[in-house]
Amino acid sequence: MLKYMYLNNRKASGFMPKTDFLVAELQDLQARYESLRDTLADLPWILQGTVIEKPPPAESTAARATYMWTRKVGGKTVTVALSPQQFRTFRRAINANRRLERTLKSMRELSQIALTKSLPGSKKVQRPKKGKKHAPKTS
Repeated sequence: MLKYMYLNNRKASGFMPKTDFLVAELQDLQARYESLRDTLADLPWILQGTVIEKPPPAESTAARATYMWTRKVGGKTVTVALSPQQFRTFRRAINANRRLERTLKSMRELSQIALTKSLPGSKKVQRPKKGKKHAPKTS
C-alpha cells in the first residue's frame, strides 16, 4: 500500500504518492502545466468565429474584396461585414482564441492525469454482470 506525503509548493499543493517515479512524473506534469499557464499571460484580444475574405468576381475590374465575420449567437449564425483593417485584426483575435482553446485542453488533460495519480481514489465496487439474472432461491 502506498504512503502519501504532503508536498508544499507555492503554486499548487496536494497529497502525492511517496514513490520516486510518481513524484517525478507529477513534478513534470506540474511544470508542463505551469508553462502552459504562463503562455496565457501573453494572449492578445480573443474572438470566437470565422473570418472570410471573398475576392471580387473575376469579370469585375472595379469591385473589391469583401470581408465577413461569422459566429454563433444563441444558436443562430450571425454574419457581420468587416473593413480590411477589421478583417486582419479579427483574424489575429480568432487565431489567438484557437491557441487559447488548445492550451486549455492541454491544461485540462494534465490536470486530470495529475489529480487522478496524486490522490487516493475510491475502492471500486464490483457490480453484477448484466444479462445474468439469478432466480430467487426457494427452500
